[in-house]
Amino acid sequence: MGIRGTEVAKEAADIVLLDDDLQSVVAGIEQGRLCSENLRKSILYTLCSKVPQAVPTFAELLGVPTALTVAQVLLIDIGTDIWTAIAFAWQPAESALMSVPPRDPRKERMVTPRVLAYSYGYIGMLQMALCFFVFFHAVPEMWTMFEHGTFLHVKDFSAADRDHNYRGMTSYYWTLVLAQVAAAMATTTTKESLFAYGLPNLMLNLCLVAEIAFALVIIYWTPAEQTFKTRGLTSQQMLWGAVGFFVIFIIEEIRKFVLGLREKEALAKSKVTRRNSREEQQELLQAFEP
Repeated sequence: MGIRGTEVAKEAADIVLLDDDLQSVVAGIEQGRLCSENLRKSILYTLCSKVPQAVPTFAELLGVPTALTVAQVLLIDIGTDIWTAIAFAWQPAESALMSVPPRDPRKERMVTPRVLAYSYGYIGMLQMALCFFVFFHAVPEMWTMFEHGTFLHVKDFSAADRDHNYRGMTSYYWTLVLAQVAAAMATTTTKESLFAYGLPNLMLNLCLVAEIAFALVIIYWTPAEQTFKTRGLTSQQMLWGAVGFFVIFIIEEIRKFVLGLREKEALAKSKVTRRNSREEQQELLQAFEP
């Protein structure tokens, strides 16, 4: 105890309660868990976009037109993702935070195979597939150029093909930005639905709005178009990009809904098991009564 405790006890203690209130221990543990959980969520979000950023480079070896340039990758990493990742520090706790067993720091690291599987094998692959889907469908000329199999760099295209390729790059970039917005919203909760949890993190909400606004500037501002090889998209092409947001958002909500049902079933079974166990104990006690 920090107030009533002796100096000897304070020096020997591992934890000193400054207000002599045992509830402070629970509050401290909850805050520690919240910091650890928010850091994990920030890592989850940051790693999601790495697959759709890297795959276009290797796809060019198969004759796919350039889908994303190095400058556009940096726009996502430095221009938008880094600020959104930092905003996770203000994320409030989920309702079930203290009901989860504590993490063993010696066995369960912050970046686990499960984290990598979620970011790279699940959300990352989903983002990559959606970005290429929009890349070929929002700008059909991209598929035509791919079918020709010319294996030309964008600099070697004709002026018309180069303009089509820039428009295809822009559609890929726009889809990835919206897909990252969906990833940010998905990673704010582990199992709880966003319809129940809401969007309580004002800093994160502002970063998501700024992320979309920044992407629109890159797409439609003429100096940015010339610098980052983007082109203004039509309203239909912009709507194609929204596929990246809605598909990830809906799939994540379905996943969390299924996880919630499984947890409720497991909880109901455990209650039934405990009740049956108590009834058996009572029957045994009654059997031995004189």
